[in-house]
Amino acid sequence: MNKKERLQAALRGDVPDRVPASIWLHDFAQEHSAQALFAQTVRLAERFDLDLVKPQMRPHCFGQMWGQEFTRSTRADEWPVVTRHALRDDADLAQIGPRDGRSGALGEQVEAIRLLRGEFGPDVPMVATVFSPMMNLTLMHAGGAAAALQLQRSAPQALQRALDCMTDTLSQFAAACLDAGADGIFYATQAINHGQTTRQEWERFQQPCDARILAAAKDGWANILHICGPAIEAAWFQDYPAPLVSWATTPPNPDIRAMRARTGRTVLAGMPGKPAFAQMTPEALRAHVSASLEATGGVGHVLGPDCSINPGTPDALIDAVFEAARAFRPHRLDA
Repeated sequence: MNKKERLQAALRGDVPDRVPASIWLHDFAQEHSAQALFAQTVRLAERFDLDLVKPQMRPHCFGQMWGQEFTRSTRADEWPVVTRHALRDDADLAQIGPRDGRSGALGEQVEAIRLLRGEFGPDVPMVATVFSPMMNLTLMHAGGAAAALQLQRSAPQALQRALDCMTDTLSQFAAACLDAGADGIFYATQAINHGQTTRQEWERFQQPCDARILAAAKDGWANILHICGPAIEAAWFQDYPAPLVSWATTPPNPDIRAMRARTGRTVLAGMPGKPAFAQMTPEALRAHVSASLEATGGVGHVLGPDCSINPGTPDALIDAVFEAARAFRPHRLDA
C-alpha cells in the first residue's frame, strides 16, 4: 500500500499492510514563514516516513488576524512570547471583525500547504490545523482560558458576534487549505473540559461555530476531530462529522476501546503527548505503542500522539514509536 491507500484502509476498517502512523511537534524557530514551515515539515515527513502529514503551524497565527503580537523564537524548543494580546477586556471584542482567511498569517499557512502538496504529490495524506474560535480566544485573551470563557456570561451578545466573525474567517481558511491540496483539516477544540463550561453554553457559543467550519471542510476525506484536554466531554461530540477522532487517552478521558465503542470512528491515538513523551525511555515508548495497538489489533486505528509532542524531542525517541508501529502486524481481534 502507498500512504494514501494505507490511511483509507484504516478509515474503512480494513486490515492495512501496517498501521498508519504520524507525529507532530513544534519547531518554533521554523514556523515564521511558509518556506520555513515547508522545509521543516518535509524533514519530518522524510526522516520518519510519515503516513499522515500535519504541518505544525505557529500557535498564534490565528490570533494574528485580530491583532495578537509576539516575539519570534530563535530556538526550536522555546515558545514565542506574546507581546500584545488581542483581548484584554470585554470591550476588546468589538475589534474582532471579518477577515480574509486566505490572507495574512493564515495565507502563509495556505501557501505552505500548496508547497507541500507540490513536494509530496497526490499520495501522501496531509491535513491543515484549524483551532476552533473559542480555542483561539483562550490564546488571544490576556487572562487565558478562564477569562475567555467568562465572556460567555459577562458579554454574551458581543461574544457571539465576535465568534461569528471568527467562524467566517476560519471557514474561509479551511476551504482554502483544501483548495491548496490538504486532504482534510485537523479541527482542534478546547475549553470544553469538565467544569469549564456548561452544556447550554457550549451549544450556544461553540457547537454552531464548529458545525459551520466542519461544513466548510466537508470535501476533506481525512478530516480529524481533536478534542483537546485532560477531562473532555466526549459525549458532546458524538455526532460531529469527521471520520477520525483524536484525544488524550489518559484518565479520566476514555481509553481507545471506549472511544471506539462510543463513536464508531477510526481513532487517531496511541502515543503519549507532551510532556510525557520526552520523559519516557525508548523501551517505555515502544511498550506504550504496542499496548495501544493491541487494543484495536491495529484496525480502524491511526497511530498518533495524544497532543503534539515536546518541542526538541530527540529523533531517537521518535524512532522508538515508529519501530514499534512497524513491527506490529495488524489483525482483526475477532479473527
